[in-house]
Amino acid sequence: MKRVLSFLLVAAAMVTFGAMAHSSDTAKAGKAGKAKYLVIAPHTAEQCLATLDDINAMNTKALASWDFGCKSGDHTGYMTVTAGSEDEVRAMLPANGRDQAKIVKLSKFTAADLKMAHQDMEKH
Repeated sequence: MKRVLSFLLVAAAMVTFGAMAHSSDTAKAGKAGKAKYLVIAPHTAEQCLATLDDINAMNTKALASWDFGCKSGDHTGYMTVTAGSEDEVRAMLPANGRDQAKIVKLSKFTAADLKMAHQDMEKH
């Protein structure tokens, strides 16, 4: 019984902490008028080193912000960034890769959002 109670208390604390962290992140993004974006920036094998060099030349931390599939044959860079607009994100990219980059504004869904979406679907 004590183990079950302890487990329930720990689980409740984890859920509470997770909800607080999520609402804190959401509040920060909303207050500043910023959103989270995913950048998908493809390049060819021939462009690979030049692309990496361009990102590295932007500043000392730029290269660490990216994840690449190049070593697996997927010559694409992936990055998440918080910004005020898609244009702001595009300005963060090296000039020679801006046109090819896909920028996706990301969203989180809560259980309530999902329930509402199902209710809306049933109406139509």
